[in-house]
Amino acid sequence: MKKYLLVLFFCCLQVALWGQVKNEGIPTIRNYTQKDYKAASQNWAIVQDHRGVMYFGNNSGILEFDGNYWNVIALANRTNVRSLAIDKKGRLYVGGQDDFGYLVPDAQGQLTYVSLKPQIEKQYQNFDDVWKIYPASEGVYFCTTSAIYFLQHNKVKVYKVPAEKSEVAFFLQEKLYVPVIGRGIYELKQGQMVLIPNSQAFSQRVITAMLPAADNKVLLVTEQNGIFLYDGYSHFEPWGTEVHDFLAEAKAGTAIALAEGYAIGTSLDGLLLIDTNGLPRQHLNRDNGLQNNTIRSIYQDNAGNLWLGLNNGIDYLEINSPFTLFNIKNGLPGTAYASLMDKDRLYLGTSDGLFYKNWSNTESPLQASAFRLIGNSQGQVYNLQNIAGHLLLSHHDGAFEVINDKAYRLSDHRGAWLFMPLKTFPGYLICGTYSGLYLYKLVNGNMQYQWKIDGFNESSRVMEEDEEGNLWVAHGYKGVYKIRLDPSLTKTQQVSYYNEQHGFPSNLFINAFKIGGKLVFAGERGVFSYNKATDRFVVHEEFNRLFENNVHVRKLVEDQNGNIWFSAGDELGMLKKQPNGSYEVEKKAFSKMKGKLVGGFEHIAYYDRSNVLFGTDEGFVHYHPSFLQTSNVDHVFNALIRRVEAAADGQDSLVYAGAFAENEVAAVQQPAHFSPRLPYAFNSVKFTYGAISYSDADGMEYQYFLEGHDKNWSPWTKVLQKEYTNLQEGTYTFQVRARDIYNQVSSAATYQFEVSPPWYRSIWAYAVYVVLGLGVLYLVKQLVSRHINQTKLKLEQEQQKALRLKEAQHAEEVLKAEKEIIKLNNNQLENELNLKNKELASSAMHVMHSLETIEKVRFQLQDVIDHVNDRDALHQLRKVLKSVEEEIKFENNWEQFELHFNQIHEDFLKRLRDDFPELTHRDIKLCAYLRMNLSSKEMASLLNLSLRGIETSRYRIRKKMNLEQEVNLAEFILKY
Repeated sequence: MKKYLLVLFFCCLQVALWGQVKNEGIPTIRNYTQKDYKAASQNWAIVQDHRGVMYFGNNSGILEFDGNYWNVIALANRTNVRSLAIDKKGRLYVGGQDDFGYLVPDAQGQLTYVSLKPQIEKQYQNFDDVWKIYPASEGVYFCTTSAIYFLQHNKVKVYKVPAEKSEVAFFLQEKLYVPVIGRGIYELKQGQMVLIPNSQAFSQRVITAMLPAADNKVLLVTEQNGIFLYDGYSHFEPWGTEVHDFLAEAKAGTAIALAEGYAIGTSLDGLLLIDTNGLPRQHLNRDNGLQNNTIRSIYQDNAGNLWLGLNNGIDYLEINSPFTLFNIKNGLPGTAYASLMDKDRLYLGTSDGLFYKNWSNTESPLQASAFRLIGNSQGQVYNLQNIAGHLLLSHHDGAFEVINDKAYRLSDHRGAWLFMPLKTFPGYLICGTYSGLYLYKLVNGNMQYQWKIDGFNESSRVMEEDEEGNLWVAHGYKGVYKIRLDPSLTKTQQVSYYNEQHGFPSNLFINAFKIGGKLVFAGERGVFSYNKATDRFVVHEEFNRLFENNVHVRKLVEDQNGNIWFSAGDELGMLKKQPNGSYEVEKKAFSKMKGKLVGGFEHIAYYDRSNVLFGTDEGFVHYHPSFLQTSNVDHVFNALIRRVEAAADGQDSLVYAGAFAENEVAAVQQPAHFSPRLPYAFNSVKFTYGAISYSDADGMEYQYFLEGHDKNWSPWTKVLQKEYTNLQEGTYTFQVRARDIYNQVSSAATYQFEVSPPWYRSIWAYAVYVVLGLGVLYLVKQLVSRHINQTKLKLEQEQQKALRLKEAQHAEEVLKAEKEIIKLNNNQLENELNLKNKELASSAMHVMHSLETIEKVRFQLQDVIDHVNDRDALHQLRKVLKSVEEEIKFENNWEQFELHFNQIHEDFLKRLRDDFPELTHRDIKLCAYLRMNLSSKEMASLLNLSLRGIETSRYRIRKKMNLEQEVNLAEFILKY
C-alpha cells in the first residue's frame, strides 16, 4: 500500500510541476527585430505547424520562420494579417483585411495563399479585419466584428452578430462566444446568437480573452476590470485579485492558457505569467528584456516556450527551462564570480561589486525587490563566505566583512582571494591573497587581522586543508604547494613544492578540491590524489573513469547529497551519487551551459533542490534542479530541407521552396510523386536545410549524404548549405540530419531528384545512335565492299600501270637511246656544220685572197697597158685584162657560196630574204657571216669594209629587222 501511495505522490508531484513557470530570475529572451525578419513592425497572430515551423501574422503578410531563415508570404490583396490558425489536418488558415483563406504548397513547394472569399455569398463579401480564426470539429470559424463566417464542406455560412459591431469572438470547449458592447456575451447555438444569462455585467467591459479553467469553467480576462471565472451557465465571479490592479493599469490585451497557468499580454507593461491560482509568477517588460511593452499576440510552441508578437518586433521566451538569468537586464551588472544564499538574502558578487536582494522562491514578480549594491564594495569581487556568522568578502581591494549591508575593510593588504578556517587552530582563519597568506582571528565575536605569515609569498587563490592540518595551495601556472605552519602561526614550518616531476602532466592549471573529506587534485589533464608514502601524485582511478581522456577538470563541488558538480573542458555537469556509492555522469541537462562559465574562475554553488547558481561572463544563471520541462532533453525534432536550387551558367533556378505538398498540406517528408527531373545543364544543385530548434539553433550541427554520389555521411558541421557541382545523370537522394546540444539526432530529411542525361546521352539519342549505328554498319559494309572492289580495280590498274610504266620505261630507255643517237648525230652534224662553216669561211677567205691577188694583177696589167704602145700587145693585154675582170666578178662565186650555205644552214639566207625583204645584198652577206660566227675583222675583210663600216651595217640591219635594243644581233642570227 505504501508503495502505491509513493507512486501516486510522485505522479501528483509531476503533474503539479509539469509546465511550471519559474519566478527566479528572467528566462532567456531572444529578440527578433524588423531588420531580422524584413517586414512590418506589428505582429498580430502566431501559430506553429506540425513540422515545427513558426508563422506570424504581420502587417506585411505572413512571416514564416524555421529558426534559421525568414520568409514573407503576401496576401492577394496585400493587406495586414490579423489571425492565423491550423486545423487537425495541418492546414494553415489566414485572416486578413476583407479576405480570408489558407496556405497551400505549390508544385515547387512554395507556400501560396488561396482566398476563400469566392465561396462567400456576394452580399457578405465586404467585411473588415478577420481578428480570430478557430478550427472546430465541424468546420472553421472566421471572426470579424460584424459577422461570423463558418467554413464547412467548402461552403461558407454567415452568422450576423446581434449588433452593428461586436468585440472579438472567442472559442473554447467547442463553444463560440461573442461579446457585444452594451449587451453582454452571446453564445452561438444551432446557428443562433443566444445571450448568456447575467452576462450583461460585461456589457461595458472589454473582454480580451476567454480561457479554459478547471472543471470546464471559463476565465474571462478584461482589459482593465480584472479576471472573472464563469461557470459555463450564468454565474460570474472575480478571480485572481492579486493581479487586478496591475492589469487595470497595464491594460490586458491578449492572453493564452499554459500547461500550468496563463500568459497575459498587456498594452502598456509587457507580459505577466500567473499560475492556476491567479498568483503572479513572472513579469517581463522592456526593462528586463522585451523589445517593447505592447504585446499583440502570444503563442506557446511545442517545446513549451513562448512567442510574443509585439507592437514592434517578435520575442522568444524560454519559459520551459530550468535555467533563468540574473544579469544587467534585471539590475545586476558585471561578470559573475561569487554567490551566497544567507537566510532570506541572496548575495551576488560580480566584477562590478557585491549586490543583494531579499530572496524567496515564491516572491511576487509584481513586488519583487531589486538588486542593491553593498556599500563600499564597488569593484572586483572574488568570494563571499559565511564563516561563524560573519560575511567575509574577498575583494580585489582586500578583505572585508559585510555588516548591515556595508563592507568594512579588515586590513590594509590588497587582493584577497578567499578565507579558510583552520581546523587544527580553532578560531583562526587564513586569508589567501595575491602575495601569500594572512592570519585572522575571531576575538570576542569580532574578526581581527593578526599578521602576514612569513615564508610563503605566492598567490593563494586555491587553498584546502588536509586531515593532518597541512595547507595545500594550488598555483595555476607553477604547481602546488604543501605548507606546514609553525605552531606560532607566524611563519611556515615547511613548504613542499610539487609539479610535473611529481606526477602531474604539467605545471599548468593545477587545482585542489575536497570531495568526501579528502583532497582531490586536478591537473591540465586528469584527476589525481596524493600518495603520502611516495610523496607523489597518482591518477585517481574512479574520477578518471568518469571523465573523458585528457580533459581539463576545472571545478569540482560536492553538495549536501554527495553529488559532485563539475566543470570539465567547456562542459558543465553533475556526478550523481548512486545508492552503492558509485557515480553516474549527467551532462545532457546542462548542455545549454557549455562554454559559458568564467574561465579560471568557474563558480558553481548548490544551495538546495530549487537553487543552484552558475557564474558566467554575462551574469548568473539560476538552475532549478526539480524543474520538470514539458519537453525534456530527449525531445524529438525535425530536420527540414528548406530550399533546393539548381544552377546553370552561373544562374540559380529555384527547384524546391521548402514545403512538400501532401493533400494540400505541408509535409515533413517528400511524397513519392514529388521527384523533380533536372535538365543536365542544371546539374549543379545547392541544398539549404535546417533543424527546427529555436532555443539552441546556434549549437545545432548537421550531417549530410547524397546517395548516388557520396560514399559516407559527412562530418558534423554548422553550415546550413551544401552544393554539389557537375553531377552525372542519374537518380540521387539527398539526406540531412541534425544533432542538437543534447546530442540528440533527428531523423533524416530526404530529397530525391533525378538529373537527366544530356541530349546526346538520352534514350532518344541512344535510339538515334542505334539507327545511326546500323546505318553506319550498313554503310561500312557497303564501303568495305566498295573498298574491296576498288582495291581489286586499283590492283588491276596498278598492275596495268606497272605494265605501262615498264613499257614507258622501256620506251623512255629507247627514246633515251634514240635521243642519245640523235644527240650524237646532232653533235656529228654540228661538227660537220662547224666544219662546213670553217670550210666556207676558209673558202671565202681563200677566194678573197685570190681576188686580192687577181686585183693586184689587174692593177698591174692596167698599169702595163697604160705604158704599152704596141697595139697588138695592147690588144692582147686588154684581152687578158678582161679575162681577169671577169674572174673578179663576185656574183658567180657568191651564188655558189649561197648555195652551199643554204644547204648547211637550212635555207637560212632564203628564209632571211623572205622574212626581211628590206635587207640588201651586202646585208645578207653580213648576216651570213654573223651566222658563221665570224669576227668583225674577218667580216670587214670579206666585205671590204672597215670595222666602223661593219658596225654601221649591223646597226642598219637591226633597224630593218626592228629588233629591240636589248636584243643581241649576233645571238638573234645564230638562233634564227
